[in-house]
Amino acid sequence: MFLAVALQTAAVASPPAQSETISYVIRRGDTLERLSRSFLVPERRWQALLKLAGIRNPKRLPVGRQLRIPRQWLRFKVEPARLASYRGTVSLSIGGRTISPSPGAIVGEGTQIATAGNSFATLMLADRSQVVIPSQSRVRIRELRRILLTGAIDYRIDVEKGRLETRVTPLEQPSGRYRIRTPISMTAVRGTEFRVSFEETGRTAATEVLAGSVAFSAPEAPTALALDRSFGATLDQGGEPRVEKLLGAPDLDDPAPLQTRDAVAFRARKLADAIRYRVVIASDAGFIDNIAEQFSDDGVFALPDIPNGNLFVRVSAIARSGLEGMAQAYSFTRRLASIHGSVEAGEDGYRFRWSGAGSGTRRYRFQLMRDTPQGALMVDEVALAHDTLTLRRLAGGIYYWRVGLVQIEGGEVTESWTDPEKLTITDPSRPRRQ
Repeated sequence: MFLAVALQTAAVASPPAQSETISYVIRRGDTLERLSRSFLVPERRWQALLKLAGIRNPKRLPVGRQLRIPRQWLRFKVEPARLASYRGTVSLSIGGRTISPSPGAIVGEGTQIATAGNSFATLMLADRSQVVIPSQSRVRIRELRRILLTGAIDYRIDVEKGRLETRVTPLEQPSGRYRIRTPISMTAVRGTEFRVSFEETGRTAATEVLAGSVAFSAPEAPTALALDRSFGATLDQGGEPRVEKLLGAPDLDDPAPLQTRDAVAFRARKLADAIRYRVVIASDAGFIDNIAEQFSDDGVFALPDIPNGNLFVRVSAIARSGLEGMAQAYSFTRRLASIHGSVEAGEDGYRFRWSGAGSGTRRYRFQLMRDTPQGALMVDEVALAHDTLTLRRLAGGIYYWRVGLVQIEGGEVTESWTDPEKLTITDPSRPRRQ
């Protein structure tokens, strides 16, 4: 449901977030020479500061007077980010030069980071803010600076394509800036958790607030919208921002705490206004080290090639506007121990075969039941080390069979079974599976 831009709880007019001046209050012992030498760029001398302050006597600075100094006058130091983790195909480049990604690698201003399908990169900024770049995205680090005069940060990251998720450490200084920009939008914060995306084809930008609040606007707009938690906004090129309450977090339907099959499987309970769903798998509860993600129109997910370990899954729903809603996370254990079975008629009887993926010591159990899956056990073979079993002289009738697996690795014992499979024998020499 779209809400009016003027809705007070989500879109209050506010001053532009990207103030171009820094406030500084003159302290006892300050001199124009010291301030200019230590904190101003070489192009700006103390005479410029004197004029800005409206002070006639350069030797006597009025303690307590507030100066509003243009940012471009002030010296800063660059504080590079660090590549905390990455998965899949991630490319880093700066000035046309490609950099090989590695955990702990330094990421400085001007670096472009691109992720391929099902690939992720996570940056840790100097102020401990986190930036997650999901798959099929491209971002550029524009500014990672700390103003020497006040110690305030001045960060800017551009989303050129795809998405960005960030958890921002609260700014310690009023003059600090943390900005995420797309070609048509600007999102600025003081400490929050939010997502920003830009869709190249439709030239549409979006911001979704998960905690705290942000200021959302076109890049050069004189005012910004204040978006609070659980609200989002979209913006088309040349259009006006559209504010919307985010969808709530969907539940997972009976998520298995232990995932042993070839693909990790989940099912999201459908929300009335959702047209798509998303899950992300990570090795940590903070979703810094993301492993995989998947989108689904019906909420059914099957993610292959998920490594073993204690993992986390996060699920969210997507509205017709394209805004991704609130999310919730679940923990689960991944221990690959899959088993598959088949049966065929042979000259000497019915040959049952099984195979699967996993590691460690694997032992099998075969069961054959009569008439129903819960019927009387006709065969129960345990502790099988091989992958075939031949049964002879089976009479005509209906049978159900299944294969169990016991996998032992690193002191952990995992058990899994195939689903019971029906076998109808009309002619003892030929099976018919149903």
